[in-house]
Formats: sequence, structure tokens, C-alpha cells
Amino acid sequence: MSNNEDSSTAETSYRNWLAFGLTGVSIGGVIALSITIIIKGGEPDKVLTAVLPLLGVWVGTVLAYYFSKENFEAANRSVREMAKQLTPMEKLMSIPVKSKMIPRSEMMLLNITPDKTEDTIKINDDILKVLEEKKRNRLPILDKNNHPKYMIHRSMIDKYLTRKIVKDKMSLSEVEDLTLRKLLEDDAELKRIFENGFAIVKADANLGDAKIEMESESNCQDIFVTINGTKNEPVIGWITNLIITENAKL
Repeated sequence: MSNNEDSSTAETSYRNWLAFGLTGVSIGGVIALSITIIIKGGEPDKVLTAVLPLLGVWVGTVLAYYFSKENFEAANRSVREMAKQLTPMEKLMSIPVKSKMIPRSEMMLLNITPDKTEDTIKINDDILKVLEEKKRNRLPILDKNNHPKYMIHRSMIDKYLTRKIVKDKMSLSEVEDLTLRKLLEDDAELKRIFENGFAIVKADANLGDAKIEMESESNCQDIFVTINGTKNEPVIGWITNLIITENAKL
């Protein structure tokens, strides 16, 4: 038995003893007082009039304490049981995305700029090495205005490079020179996934909304958060499938 169960059992035993003990002592004391008054020559009617209210107050006080405590604990148990019956989606619907998202200031990301475009971003140096150093598997790429552009997955990059080496017989030096533009032109499916493999929710959405949006897109594991929930505005945060899964636990 756990310490909490031992404590609960001890408290219940103590309250039972207190309730019955006080009631017994109160009744015994009132009876003894009544007998004493009668022996001393008191009138029985007056004794009953004086003693019965006193007895009622004592017993009522004890019972009120005893049963109010029991009712409070019963209500608490009921609330706990109801909480356990929440579904994962109901829990997610109660959590604002702003409270769980990764803010843009804390995101590991890459920005497309006039000096850093798809033509100059190297897969090996600018993507894989960064992911390796940070021990990450996904890299959001935003445009110069911080609008969502791509969501890069390391596993898909690895498959692409393996195919270039094995099937296309590329040398390691040639692979190191591959750019993001070359990848997007070589593989239409990867281009589609990187460009559309994420969803968008507005800033006042909840994690339930994010889950629904994520499941509406194929190969989607990421949600960008923008003020109005559109692609044509700056990203303010990022929700991953792992964040949603963790917060859906009951």
C-alpha cells in the first residue's frame, strides 16, 4: 500500500473515532448532568428543556463535521473521475497554441534572402551540417519576410543524396556541391512535400485546431503559426507533431 493510501486510511479511522467518541461522550455527559440535576431536586421538565437542545447541538455539530468531510471527498473523487474521461482531442482543444508553440526567436531556421537563395543554399553545408550540429531532423525555411517557404526533413535529404551517389554515380565532391534548387528540380515529389508538407493556424487557435489542420495535409508533421492563419504573413511560432502528441496524453 502506498504512503497516500496509508495516510488516507489513518485519517478515516481518526475521523470515525472522533465522530463516535464525541457523540458517546456528549450523550453520556448530558445523561450524567441530567441525573445530577434531578438528584439535586431539579424539575424533570426543566431538565429536559435545558438538556435536549444541548444534546442536539453536540450531535449535530459532530455529524455535520463528519458528513461534510465525506461529501467533500466524494465530490473530489467525482471530479477526478470526470477529468479522466476527457478525450485526447478535448484536452488539445483546451490548450492555446501560443502556450506550447516554439516562438520564431527560438526556432532553428534558415531564411531565403537576396544573398542566400535556393541557388546558393548547399544541401550539405547549409542544411545537413546545421541539422547535425543542432541534433535536429527538421529545418524550417522562411522567405526574407519570414513567411513560410519550406519544411526540410533530414530523412528525405538523406534518401535523395543516397540515390544520387548510388544510382547517378555522383562523386562525393559533386554531392557536396548540390544546391537546394537542384534538389527541387530533380525530385518533384520532394519539392511538393517541402513546399506543402506543413499547415498553418492562426495565433488564437488551440492544439486541437492544429491537429485537425495537420491531418488534413498529406505527409504533414508541422504547423506554422501566423496571426491570421495564412501563408502570406510572418511566422510567429512552430508546432510539431511531437508537441501535439505529448500534450494529448491524459
